[in-house]
Amino acid sequence: METTITISGRPVRFRKTGGTVLRYKREFGREFNADLAKIAAMQSVIGGKNKKAAAAAALCIETEWMYDMAFIMAQQADPSITDELTWLDSFEEFDPWAVFSQLMELISKEQEIAPKNA
Repeated sequence: METTITISGRPVRFRKTGGTVLRYKREFGREFNADLAKIAAMQSVIGGKNKKAAAAAALCIETEWMYDMAFIMAQQADPSITDELTWLDSFEEFDPWAVFSQLMELISKEQEIAPKNA
Protein backbone atom coordinates (compact mmCIF):
# COMPACT_ATOMS: atom_id res chain seq x y z
CA MET A 1 0.00 0.00 0.00
CA GLU A 2 1.14 3.52 -0.65
CA THR A 3 0.37 7.01 0.63
CA THR A 4 1.69 10.52 0.09
CA ILE A 5 2.41 12.83 3.02
CA THR A 6 3.37 16.49 2.77
CA ILE A 7 6.55 17.19 4.70
CA SER A 8 8.04 20.65 4.78
CA GLY A 9 5.74 21.66 1.91
CA ARG A 10 6.83 18.78 -0.30
CA PRO A 11 4.83 15.64 -1.18
CA VAL A 12 6.66 12.47 -0.12
CA ARG A 13 5.53 8.97 -1.07
CA PHE A 14 5.66 6.10 1.40
CA ARG A 15 5.09 2.44 0.70
CA LYS A 16 4.46 -0.53 2.99
CA THR A 17 4.88 -3.96 1.41
CA GLY A 18 5.39 -7.53 2.50
CA GLY A 19 9.14 -6.83 2.49
CA THR A 20 9.03 -3.81 4.80
CA VAL A 21 9.47 -5.79 8.02
CA LEU A 22 12.46 -7.72 6.68
CA ARG A 23 14.06 -4.62 5.11
CA TYR A 24 13.74 -2.82 8.44
CA LYS A 25 15.37 -5.70 10.34
CA ARG A 26 18.23 -5.96 7.83
CA GLU A 27 18.86 -2.21 7.79
CA PHE A 28 18.56 -1.46 11.52
CA GLY A 29 18.83 -4.84 13.30
CA ARG A 30 15.56 -4.32 15.14
CA GLU A 31 12.11 -5.91 14.85
CA PHE A 32 9.64 -3.68 12.99
CA ASN A 33 6.57 -4.86 14.91
CA ALA A 34 8.30 -4.55 18.30
CA ASP A 35 9.34 -0.98 17.53
CA LEU A 36 5.85 -0.25 16.19
CA ALA A 37 4.35 -1.45 19.49
CA LYS A 38 6.75 0.81 21.44
CA ILE A 39 5.78 3.80 19.32
CA ALA A 40 2.05 3.07 19.77
CA ALA A 41 2.57 2.88 23.54
CA MET A 42 4.46 6.19 23.51
CA GLN A 43 1.71 7.83 21.46
CA SER A 44 -0.92 6.78 24.01
CA VAL A 45 1.13 8.27 26.86
CA ILE A 46 1.80 11.50 24.97
CA GLY A 47 -1.81 11.75 23.83
CA GLY A 48 -2.98 12.26 27.44
CA LYS A 49 -5.06 15.16 28.69
CA ASN A 50 -2.17 17.09 30.25
CA LYS A 51 -0.81 18.79 27.12
CA LYS A 52 2.17 20.44 28.86
CA ALA A 53 3.33 17.14 30.34
CA ALA A 54 2.74 15.41 27.01
CA ALA A 55 4.85 18.01 25.17
CA ALA A 56 7.66 17.63 27.70
CA ALA A 57 7.50 13.84 27.44
CA ALA A 58 7.60 14.00 23.64
CA LEU A 59 10.88 15.89 23.78
CA CYS A 60 12.47 13.23 25.99
CA ILE A 61 11.28 10.13 24.17
CA GLU A 62 13.46 8.29 21.69
CA THR A 63 12.23 9.05 18.17
CA GLU A 64 14.89 7.21 16.16
CA TRP A 65 12.48 4.33 15.47
CA MET A 66 10.02 6.70 13.78
CA TYR A 67 12.71 8.20 11.56
CA ASP A 68 13.94 4.72 10.62
CA MET A 69 10.48 3.40 9.77
CA ALA A 70 9.67 6.49 7.73
CA PHE A 71 12.96 6.15 5.86
CA ILE A 72 12.43 2.48 4.99
CA MET A 73 8.90 3.15 3.69
CA ALA A 74 10.01 6.22 1.72
CA GLN A 75 12.89 4.25 0.22
CA GLN A 76 10.47 1.52 -0.87
CA ALA A 77 8.35 4.13 -2.66
CA ASP A 78 11.41 5.83 -4.19
CA PRO A 79 14.48 3.59 -4.64
CA SER A 80 16.62 6.62 -5.53
CA ILE A 81 16.67 7.41 -1.77
CA THR A 82 19.87 5.75 -0.61
CA ASP A 83 20.94 7.42 2.63
CA GLU A 84 18.75 8.18 5.64
CA LEU A 85 20.62 11.28 6.85
CA THR A 86 20.82 12.82 3.38
CA TRP A 87 17.09 12.19 2.93
CA LEU A 88 16.25 13.76 6.31
CA ASP A 89 18.54 16.73 5.59
CA SER A 90 16.52 17.43 2.44
CA PHE A 91 13.64 18.72 4.63
CA GLU A 92 13.51 22.12 6.31
CA GLU A 93 11.49 20.52 9.12
CA PHE A 94 10.63 16.90 9.87
CA ASP A 95 8.23 16.34 12.77
CA PRO A 96 8.46 12.59 13.43
CA TRP A 97 5.22 12.58 15.47
CA ALA A 98 3.18 14.23 12.71
CA VAL A 99 4.67 12.07 9.98
CA PHE A 100 4.34 8.87 11.94
CA SER A 101 0.72 9.49 12.92
CA GLN A 102 -0.07 9.54 9.19
CA LEU A 103 2.10 6.49 8.54
CA MET A 104 0.19 4.62 11.26
CA GLU A 105 -2.93 4.99 9.09
CA LEU A 106 -1.09 3.29 6.21
CA ILE A 107 0.25 0.53 8.46
CA SER A 108 -3.16 -0.02 10.06
CA LYS A 109 -4.91 -0.27 6.69
CA GLU A 110 -2.32 -2.76 5.47
CA GLN A 111 -2.84 -4.91 8.57
CA GLU A 112 -6.64 -4.74 8.19
CA ILE A 113 -6.57 -6.17 4.66
CA ALA A 114 -3.90 -8.79 5.38
CA PRO A 115 -5.39 -12.26 5.14
CA LYS A 116 -6.17 -13.82 8.49
CA ASN A 117 -4.57 -17.16 9.31
CA ALA A 118 -7.16 -19.59 10.49
